[in-house]
Amino acid sequence: MIVLHPMKKGEEQDTYDLIIRVFREHVAPVYSENGVAKFLSMLSPNRLNEMKNGKNSFVILAKNQSRLIGMLAVINKSHIALIFVDSNYQGKSIGKRLINEATKTCLKRYPELTAMTVSSSPNSKLFYEAAGFAIQENELDEDGMRFTPMRKPIRR
Repeated sequence: MIVLHPMKKGEEQDTYDLIIRVFREHVAPVYSENGVAKFLSMLSPNRLNEMKNGKNSFVILAKNQSRLIGMLAVINKSHIALIFVDSNYQGKSIGKRLINEATKTCLKRYPELTAMTVSSSPNSKLFYEAAGFAIQENELDEDGMRFTPMRKPIRR
């Protein structure tokens, strides 16, 4: 049974390891060498801890029994900064469940919110479109990190 819960103290390293493993397999191949280095430099277990405890941020984990299989981090009240699902669990609605849970959490914290946003890597655009996000502008490239700004209206 898959359970979602807020990231707790002590889960930062396992979460970081999941992100790095899935990033290297699925995202790094579409980034330049500089993009990979920039992404990796922005992330650490300590940074995840900061997001988990932030005023305008949080981290949600998905577990199958005790095994970590997915994660999602929101920053700036409603921007999905990170979402990674173990390769063996992709295509099983884990990502959509994480987005739905994040949306509920955002609305609880900020009832006035009207949308969620994400900067999608090139290989994730179809996933986000299926989850209700729409492309807001053409793909951008910041130091080798390629992404497409996307937005999803929140329906109450």
